[in-house]
Amino acid sequence: MQELGDIIENSAGRPADRSGKTRRVHPRAAIRAFAGSVLAAFVAASSATSPVAAQETPVPAEKSSHDLILELGAGASVQPAYEGADDYTVQPQPFVALHYLSLPVFGEFGGKPEQGLSVSPSFRVVRERDDSDYSKLRGIGDVDTAVELGGAVKYRWNDLEAYLALRRGVTGHDGFVGETGVNLVTHPTNKLEITAGPRLSFADAEYLQTYLGITPEQAAASGLAVFDPDGGIKGVGASLEARYAFTENWSVVGQASYERLVGDAADSPITDVGSENQFTAALGLTYKFGLDLFD
Repeated sequence: MQELGDIIENSAGRPADRSGKTRRVHPRAAIRAFAGSVLAAFVAASSATSPVAAQETPVPAEKSSHDLILELGAGASVQPAYEGADDYTVQPQPFVALHYLSLPVFGEFGGKPEQGLSVSPSFRVVRERDDSDYSKLRGIGDVDTAVELGGAVKYRWNDLEAYLALRRGVTGHDGFVGETGVNLVTHPTNKLEITAGPRLSFADAEYLQTYLGITPEQAAASGLAVFDPDGGIKGVGASLEARYAFTENWSVVGQASYERLVGDAADSPITDVGSENQFTAALGLTYKFGLDLFD
């Protein structure tokens, strides 16, 4: 969901099975399984829609009758166990998107129509990384759960949209991180929306040091080389989202993305023992609702 706020993104997973160990899966098998699940879900949803329902008027644009319009959901994801990893985890995946917010004094954020320039909040949660869970990281130390807060700007022109998001860590790390890209938004049917396009991520030295840097103390404990990364472009890739709204409020959402780490992110010893190629896929069910906060 790219509307107004990033999906909570679990870039470093923790235990997913009863034994307390992270469940690792082969990346190709995991991606193939999720792709099949996404396809099956949309085929099932389409088959369950009668020809009459498929011709219904599209969901109307958000109005300002509510002060807050949120979309919340849950599902499952497959993703790298941590940034730069070649191990993958399957774990629960929350979905959060802020579609519209009206605040006294500050004005309105979001809403539709989406043409033109819009400004919105941006947030992300990166789960903690425990070095005892991964033999390649033994001695490197743990990283606490990070909460990142910031803002995003988007410009929509017909079926094209360009976006830029920037966030700062308020817990877990003190760095800045963000992404930018261009998407093509298509509607094969009035209930199905597909968004796809290239993306580029960037981060400052503080962020990269937290997740991909190696201090002299960490090097002595882990056997990995000392590494002091500089900020800059972190990765390049592409993302795809398919959304089927089978009612005005309920949607099935499938996502897939690929990022290749570049620059100092690719040169990190953590990436050297892991992988520059980072795949992510998710499938979930979401519910959109409005709230009156100031009446």
